[in-house]
Amino acid sequence: MFLAHDEIKKLVEEKGVILKSKPEQFHQSSYDLGLGKEVYIVGKDAPETLSRHSPYISIPPGQFAILTCYEDIQMPDDHMGFISLRTSFKFQGLVNISGFHVDPTHRGTLLFAVQNVGPSDIRLKFEEPTFTIFFAKLTSNKIGKPRSEQDTRFKPWLSGIRLQDVQLLGGSSITIARLQKEIDQLKFIVFIYTPIVVAILGALIKLFWPSPLTPGPTH
Repeated sequence: MFLAHDEIKKLVEEKGVILKSKPEQFHQSSYDLGLGKEVYIVGKDAPETLSRHSPYISIPPGQFAILTCYEDIQMPDDHMGFISLRTSFKFQGLVNISGFHVDPTHRGTLLFAVQNVGPSDIRLKFEEPTFTIFFAKLTSNKIGKPRSEQDTRFKPWLSGIRLQDVQLLGGSSITIARLQKEIDQLKFIVFIYTPIVVAILGALIKLFWPSPLTPGPTH
């Protein structure tokens, strides 16, 4: 059973399920999570830290990234969550390639692995609503043992992006923008050097391959 607006607010007030929640981000049956301060764009040396003085991040076309949520989550043992990107970012081409649910008893920051499959850069802003979470009530709290740290990337009270999270996405990826830049550079090189090469070849042909109209030596 999914929770409605008032039930989500009650869960937050009584059990602190969302830390640093904002009243305007509660909706009919969901809550919009803001973009957190840590963001990692694949190919960069380290995660970037956003702030209110430097709040923007841009994800190029084809590129992968790891995003964090501004709010912390404390999921009770008799509830679970379902998470998604907001529709406005989906329409731009941002796709969630990580998990779609939050286990009971999860504590800490949520991480999203995403890819920009659209044709243009996607810009995100610190604390702005970027994700959506829905809450569902379980039939009981008999959920068994929680997942171990080896079985999940969500370490208890995870507070940011870890080294192993960065390594999971690998090294630098080939993006559409990068391919276009390399093609443009290749076109420029061909445009500049082709006339030079043709001129040199022409000079060599004239030097080493005499014209048939040139008279030969007389005896």
